[in-house]
Amino acid sequence: MEFRLLTTEAERRIYIERLGEARDQQLTHFKDVCEGPIDNGARLAACEFYGLFEEPDAPSEAMIAGIALHDLEAFPRTCPGPEIRNVPASKVFECSDHWSLVRGAGMQAWCGAAIQIARRDPRAVLAYLAVGSSDHMGFYRAMGFVPFGEPAQFLYLETTEGYPWVQPMILQGEALERLLVATHQLPIEASLDFSLVRFGSPLRLRPYSVPRHPRIGSIGNIPSYFGAEAGA
Repeated sequence: MEFRLLTTEAERRIYIERLGEARDQQLTHFKDVCEGPIDNGARLAACEFYGLFEEPDAPSEAMIAGIALHDLEAFPRTCPGPEIRNVPASKVFECSDHWSLVRGAGMQAWCGAAIQIARRDPRAVLAYLAVGSSDHMGFYRAMGFVPFGEPAQFLYLETTEGYPWVQPMILQGEALERLLVATHQLPIEASLDFSLVRFGSPLRLRPYSVPRHPRIGSIGNIPSYFGAEAGA
């Protein structure tokens, strides 16, 4: 599997197209909201897009899953909720627009996102779970996420029935430390800037298999890299 940062306009356009296909498959037909201060285009422009591919160097059209990331310095939180106290905005990350067109690929995309977040000294990670998605709640809880405040309307997307309701979820503290340690232990190869990560399939994160009080190191300690030319 190859998980890579999408940097060109064409790659990002394909990501948006695939995201729409995935939502259509799930019969969740959303349209962007771009009214006044609520601008989904601006939100997406502030995000890093990552795509998952089954084969190395596959063309953008072969993307099978993806996820978007941004820190709260790049763009504010997209849903209201309790204050995240004493944490720099640049150290709080929000995951969004997670999609998959192949069974199991969404989990692999999440593993790739965890690798990207772990190398940035995160203090908290936010995600939003569609209200009623009990099957996904089990996954988030296994990763250490817990509900954060009350359900809220996600104002950047709209359906024929109005704004979707989501449950904000947060990963922080000891649960986040466990995930970071588990991420550091994954057998991966990465370019020097981590814009390209390769791993076997399936790749499994097991955050609760690490010590209760882990020592947090740097993901840069992973010895396996493609080399300087791949990170250029």
